[in-house]
Amino acid sequence: MENIETYYNALAPDYDQSRFGNSYGQFIHTQERKAFARILDKSQPKSVLDLACGTGRMLDFAQTGCDLSPQMLAEAQKKHPSKTLVLADATYLPFADGAFDLIFSMHFFMHLDGGKIAAVLAEANRVLCSGGRFVFDFPSEKRRRLTGGHHGQNWHGSNAFSLAGLSKLASEGDWRILKFEGILFIPIHRVPTFLRPHLLRFDTFLCRSFLKEYASYCFVCLQKK
Repeated sequence: MENIETYYNALAPDYDQSRFGNSYGQFIHTQERKAFARILDKSQPKSVLDLACGTGRMLDFAQTGCDLSPQMLAEAQKKHPSKTLVLADATYLPFADGAFDLIFSMHFFMHLDGGKIAAVLAEANRVLCSGGRFVFDFPSEKRRRLTGGHHGQNWHGSNAFSLAGLSKLASEGDWRILKFEGILFIPIHRVPTFLRPHLLRFDTFLCRSFLKEYASYCFVCLQKK
């Protein structure tokens, strides 16, 4: 996890602008928030943790955030002064058993190999109450195979997984898959900027269709058994 911390400490001051201050980033941001709202549906979880909350882009959905990077947490605190923010490793959380109804984590699993994912899932399971949910995204292995987008082990965010692989990890860790859809099907970076907002609805349709495993990212909701 040390490399992740160093990377994001350096990136923190400019993270929001560099990643989400353009039309490509805004497309992803809007789609992710709408997907998360659909997963929440009408449920109103009382205790929510944003795991690896970064600069707090999604922290308005949670009461508590944690991250490994102190610089990212400092940026999050500026935006959300009323939130409880904790410096912590996702594999060793400083929370009691069953402390949360819901945990979500965005753009984090892309940094983890299978062993780390299993450790994060185990720790999330511990701090979730019975029937609690864990929502997160991960790069689609099927998409990367299709597009030839696989990079070497040292490439930032190089890890990708299949739904079948996640299902195996989930079944081994006392979870069941509750909901699943894709994020970013159309290669929007190749589309002229002025057209991008008009494709959001169609892209979302594709991401919820039988083609969803071929979207750039998989967006999944696990439930603790």
